Amino acid sequence: MKFSVYILIITLFALIYSCSDDTCNADTDTLLNIEFTVNDTNLTNIDFMDNLSLYSTQWSDSIHYSEEGSNEILSLMLSPNSDTSEIIITSVNAGLKDTLTIISQRELIFYSPECGFITNYFIDTLFYSINYIDSIAITSYQISTSKDGQVQIYF
Repeated sequence: MKFSVYILIITLFALIYSCSDDTCNADTDTLLNIEFTVNDTNLTNIDFMDNLSLYSTQWSDSIHYSEEGSNEILSLMLSPNSDTSEIIITSVNAGLKDTLTIISQRELIFYSPECGFITNYFIDTLFYSINYIDSIAITSYQISTSKDGQVQIYF
């Protein structure tokens, strides 16, 4: 009888111990932060930033910029399947679109058993159209979970 109780206690302990939390609590996003600065008075007059929208053929949804003033930074993910990411920048108040093509190196890294794999990026080259974009500056080429990439776009 005592033997059965010991086996029951050991089995119960093993079952409770095996039910550990396997959720990923770490930040696994590798994001590119794009900061927008509008110096062109024509774009300021038509409220270019108020209706700014970013989209890509690789995404199933759009990222919309709708807040005024203080927060002119959008964060987005590059393509985990390709070394090239194409982003289209448009505004309801502007007739033309700008295209941003980011060529990057990808590195697949095993992060943890709970979180799986993450993709780190290094920005090689950045091409852009010049409809409204005046210039672009890459301030941080590395994109990882601990460091977001940083690109500044001047209109």
